[in-house]
Amino acid sequence: MNWIVAGLIAGVVAYLVDWVMWSKVFNTGLEAFGEQLTPEQMKSFMGPALAKSAVLTLAFGLLLAWFYARFRGALWVQNSPPLAGMEFATVLWLPTIFLASVGSGVWYTKVRRLQMATCWEWLVRMNAAGLVVGLLVK
Repeated sequence: MNWIVAGLIAGVVAYLVDWVMWSKVFNTGLEAFGEQLTPEQMKSFMGPALAKSAVLTLAFGLLLAWFYARFRGALWVQNSPPLAGMEFATVLWLPTIFLASVGSGVWYTKVRRLQMATCWEWLVRMNAAGLVVGLLVK
């Protein structure tokens, strides 16, 4: 399949994973980091926020698929495309998200819980998108 289509599908999967993680998994202990909005403010906030999130996750899926299509020959896993996609996603996640979250968590102690939630959510999101890209990019 074309990397563009695979990237768009991976973006949709990343969007759904993001929604599940932030609405079902990380739903307690992070209340202090969000704004307290009235129901009217929440209605006017959610539409644009969901649209921005959708655009960003589609761009993420496209970039992940594009980079994967170019670098898949250099991955350790060669015989299992889904695992190769997950390997690629984890290799990208480790130096960028994980080390940045742990490193800044040393100094920004008040937001350490939020940073670690974001760190692990990105791992799940990237691996789900990597799995899809590995399956679909030929």
